[in-house]
Amino acid sequence: MSPKEKITDEMRSFIGIKTEPKSYIVEKHSIQHFASAIGESNKLYFDEKYATEKVGGILAPPTFIRLFKPNKLKKKFPDSFSNLVDGGSSYTFHEKIFVGDEISVVSQLKNLFIKEGSMGDMMFKIFLTTYTNQKKILVAEQEITTIYYGKGEKTFLS
Repeated sequence: MSPKEKITDEMRSFIGIKTEPKSYIVEKHSIQHFASAIGESNKLYFDEKYATEKVGGILAPPTFIRLFKPNKLKKKFPDSFSNLVDGGSSYTFHEKIFVGDEISVVSQLKNLFIKEGSMGDMMFKIFLTTYTNQKKILVAEQEITTIYYGKGEKTFLS
């Protein structure tokens, strides 16, 4: 770790804090618009009769959950970086998501570390976001890496 930036105790105190749950109702037209937008033509996302016969109803495509944003923490994270980049996501899918499901989203900071790169110090935040249905069943998990870097004026939209 560079002497310029370090993880403080205050920053570490954010690890494990969960956002308040935010709920979304899965709607048929939203699934169909999303599936069309990603070039998906599977009848499980469009044809109610077919989907009901095969799996019990119209399904949401796996990455449909990206539409469900968690609440933000009330307390602001204390860092001095001015820019960010998406470091990628990984998913674990546990159960199917159907039209009519109510999905509750909760996110938490899972890990935090600094690496030195060609643009100077970079702070990596690893978030775990969980998606639970109305039956309190965990349907999916998403691990998100966000990389913060740079000083001064922001070069991204916030």
